Parts: sequence; C-alpha cells; structure tokens
Amino acid sequence: MIAALEALRKEGSLYRLYVGFELLVSAALLIFVSLIIVYSLAVLAVTLFDEFAAGVHMNETAALKETFGLILSILILVEFNHSIALAIRRRSGVLQVRVIILITIIVIARKLILLDYATTRIETLLGLGGVALSLGLLYWLLSNVAARRAPGETADTESEPG
Repeated sequence: MIAALEALRKEGSLYRLYVGFELLVSAALLIFVSLIIVYSLAVLAVTLFDEFAAGVHMNETAALKETFGLILSILILVEFNHSIALAIRRRSGVLQVRVIILITIIVIARKLILLDYATTRIETLLGLGGVALSLGLLYWLLSNVAARRAPGETADTESEPG
C-alpha cells in the first residue's frame, strides 16, 4: 500500500488527481455562486419594484441603504465568481491569496458604506479602519512580491512536484 502511494507520488499522478479534484470543486462553486447571483438579482428586482410601488422615495436613507447593500453584495458575488472562473481557466484550481484579500477589502468597504455612523461606536470604526488598513498593506505587499517575480515564474510552479 505504501509502496503504491510512493509510486503514485513519484509519477505525479496523485498530484494531478488532486488538481483535477480542485478544478471539479471550483466548477461546482462557480455554478452555485452563479445561482446565488441570479437569486440576488431577482431579490433586488422585487425589492426595487416593491419600493417603487409603495411610493418609497429613494432619498429615504433606509430604503437607499438596503437597495445599495443588495447592489454591492451582487458586485462582490460577481467578483468572487470571476475569480473562480479565472482560476479554472488558468487551471490552477485554487484562488490566489491576493484575490481573497481584495474581495475581503471590498466586503469591508461595503460595511463602511452601509454603516449607520450616528449609532456606531468609535471602537467599531477604529477596528474596521485597522482591519482595512492592514488588509490594504498586505495586498500591497503581495502585489509587490508578484511584481518582483520573474515574468515566467508563478507561485504555483514553485510548489509543484518536479
């Protein structure tokens, strides 16, 4: 049993099998996130229709925040889905850390945009600002590492078995 696993590992077929598994999981996630996007668009359409039918003015803060929050959520989902599709196209199987950090920054920006500043405590604002600043710095550092890499070199090729 151990000899068979060792033979598979030396040939690299176990690694290729796992990469295939990652691509399959990524494809399933792409489909599920796409369904969530379609559902969210339907919720947004119904919400907008209900607000217009009820005569809600778009200058009412609560209605505007709810609608804008839905739009930002859909944009975040689209960006996430695009990242999954890009990973599948590159056949890397997994999302890059930089992409995840960027999506997290977008989520925090959404939170800051929709936050009720009249009732929010200063500790919350400082915490969100610190997290946003830290993630921005981390994204900048990772972007610099990627820019310094040789043109043909990627993070995936460094860790692949030879």
